[in-house]
Amino acid sequence: MPSEDRRFVSDVVRAGDTIPDADFRERVFEGQADFSGCVFTGTADFAGAVFHDKADFAGAVFHGRADFAGAVFHGKADFAGAVFEGRVFFTGARFAADADFYQATVAFANLRGVRVEGTAHFNGAAFADGPLLEDAVVEGRLMLHRATFENASVLGPFTAGSVDLTHASFHRRVRIDVRTGEVNCERTRYLSGVRLLAHGARVHFTDAELGGASFIGTQDPDDRDHWPEIMSLTGTDAGVLTVSYARLWRCRLAGVHNLDRMRIEGYSTFDIAPPRVFTARRSIVWDEHLLRGTWASAPRLGRRRWEPPAGPAPVAAPESAAEVEQVYRALRRGCVEAKDEIGAGDFYYGEMEMRRLGQFLLARSRRRDRWWPGWLAARGEHLLLWLYWMVSGYGLRASRAFAAMGVVIALAAAAFAVWGYPPDAQMTYSDSVRFSLRAATSLLRGPEQDLTPAGEWTELVLRFTGPVLFGLALLAVRGRVRR
Repeated sequence: MPSEDRRFVSDVVRAGDTIPDADFRERVFEGQADFSGCVFTGTADFAGAVFHDKADFAGAVFHGRADFAGAVFHGKADFAGAVFEGRVFFTGARFAADADFYQATVAFANLRGVRVEGTAHFNGAAFADGPLLEDAVVEGRLMLHRATFENASVLGPFTAGSVDLTHASFHRRVRIDVRTGEVNCERTRYLSGVRLLAHGARVHFTDAELGGASFIGTQDPDDRDHWPEIMSLTGTDAGVLTVSYARLWRCRLAGVHNLDRMRIEGYSTFDIAPPRVFTARRSIVWDEHLLRGTWASAPRLGRRRWEPPAGPAPVAAPESAAEVEQVYRALRRGCVEAKDEIGAGDFYYGEMEMRRLGQFLLARSRRRDRWWPGWLAARGEHLLLWLYWMVSGYGLRASRAFAAMGVVIALAAAAFAVWGYPPDAQMTYSDSVRFSLRAATSLLRGPEQDLTPAGEWTELVLRFTGPVLFGLALLAVRGRVRR
């Protein structure tokens, strides 16, 4: 076909014209193609067409089938406000710049194999069915802000630089399969639930509405490098949510509703407490990391140890330790119901840590207010929790309980050897250790030993503290064996 016949002539079709059957198959549009406001009453065939400049279809109305399969758009493709009453096909189309479908109304769109090298704007678009995005590639951002999907059941698999679904609405249960760097589902409405397979993505699920059973995970759990990383669930009702093979390292969980009913399956991982001498590592939530790392009154060394690493976007720390304590309590309840003893133990440890920290901060606050009875009560509970942590790690660290028991027995033996026996008693330190051990366990009682009043008081204290520490050690061992 001669080149002059392959060019679009502006006086053939003008903006706003009514076009019955448009046959522009494989046409080459050298200049700007202005179809804005045009009404296509029949079939609009642009299959294989090449647009070297801007393709303007803003406000166009397609009553019949619209075919853009294999079309190439070198400039911006503007379909803002367009209405597709029939089926529209962009199968294999290529957009070298941005594709703008802002507030477009689409009955059904086939976007299989589409490639957009810029940004794809579908903000405010309304899809009665579909769209089909299988094997589509958007190198920039896929913007679906406030888009509405009436009957979409599957989106993908497709690839995008990032996906913005903020304020979008899905009326049916939908399966979204995407490889991307980030998925923003802030205030997205999944009225019948969602199955989100976000390979290698940071997922923001803030204030999302889940009307049915939902799932966040990956299609390939063996590919650990591409597990989704959930960044936030704040404000979301997680009672119907299942998380599987996902990273929860930097996930904000404060303010999540029904967190205890959220199911965590597979090898979903939380953050690990920073290393510390003589302290076992444990799983922690990101909220605790933020709280301790930004706590102005903490020792400088502690703040440096808990300082959060630089993330993609800074987030505010929780307002109080009680807020993080509730998160740990909810996660612990969920693990208990799921028979996950390891997870329940770690979350119980975190719950008690936040309770101890909360009482310390409460005592400081009451001291500033000069409310001395309240300060004394808070300080007393903090001391009790501190002792519980020190001697047994809240009943979870057997080594601490046995070490505390050994220290108590050694000190009691020294006390017996110095002033616990009458002057005529010939007792060595090793004899005092054996006597202290028998008194501490209250299980192996030998012959009665004459003691001074100070020795009797030491024995009474030892008979009380010994079984308590021994019981805490057995409790910790039992918890370790059950895991």
